[in-house]
Amino acid sequence: MLTGRMAAQSTFSPVIDSLVARGIDQTFSCQFDSAMDTFQEIVDRWPGHPVGYFYRAATLQSMMMHYETDRWGGSFYRLIEEAMNAAKKRLEEGSDDPWIHFFMGSSATYKGLFKVKTGGLVSGFIESQKGLRHLKEALEADSSLYDAYVGLGSFDYWSARFYKYLKWLPWIEDERERGVYRVKLAMEKSTFSYWVSVNSLAWIEYDRKNYDEALALFQQGLERYPGSRFFLWGVGDTYFRLDRFDRAIQIYEDLLKAIMNDRLNNGYNEVVCRFKLIRSYMGRKNYEKALQHCDAILDKKLDWKIEERVEERRHQTKKYREECLKALKG
Repeated sequence: MLTGRMAAQSTFSPVIDSLVARGIDQTFSCQFDSAMDTFQEIVDRWPGHPVGYFYRAATLQSMMMHYETDRWGGSFYRLIEEAMNAAKKRLEEGSDDPWIHFFMGSSATYKGLFKVKTGGLVSGFIESQKGLRHLKEALEADSSLYDAYVGLGSFDYWSARFYKYLKWLPWIEDERERGVYRVKLAMEKSTFSYWVSVNSLAWIEYDRKNYDEALALFQQGLERYPGSRFFLWGVGDTYFRLDRFDRAIQIYEDLLKAIMNDRLNNGYNEVVCRFKLIRSYMGRKNYEKALQHCDAILDKKLDWKIEERVEERRHQTKKYREECLKALKG
């Protein structure tokens, strides 16, 4: 079961609980169409509740992360608004269900995170702040609703990480340690958010340069979801940071094969993956293989939007190519 350790139970029926768990499972397994169908079944069964709309939106966000695109951005915003409107209506009707605050808060934070990713750093954090208030209200109403801690903890950590850009906002403080504690708490005791917490904590530990801890978490995710890119990228990056270049190369080569076979390949993931392979092969002093990936990146034709996103990597690739040629000439 997706959740790993079930703690506080939801206020949903066993059928809805089972559908939520199945849909999250399918999302982490990158079976996005199946996940959307599963969460649509929740909408059909419970159209006045935010749960189905929220998880359909979360699945679209996962798809956009997987393919590195904003292609479904419009549908994502529509579903988030439907989730927030459903939650707002229930609160206005006097609902005392803490999960309504949870979904209102989670919807706002997801909306904020998407804004941050698409270039709206400040507006995204402000939107997320609105969501945090509802997550806190959910915990005030039910202290055992530990799912709320993953959003609160992630915000604590990453807002502090960007503190130098946001310190003029009165509610941004360096609360990274509290953030780590909260995500761990969600991982230990949440109802639906175990694997979300594992993934979140893994990237936090990676950012803190606790690479052994990060690797263990990423690998735990891969054991549960073999081939899932939500954990594969982390495993590869962590092996690279640990100078375990052979293992990093193995992961990145597998990722590249999968990316090249994607139904949607805008070139971004390919460039990023090849760039990581260049550095890994250079770490092994295999300059011939590194050179092959340099040429593949520099020869790649891309849409102008993707071109802007990979501009710095293209520039660095030219330098790596010169280094490879110099090394091969002896």
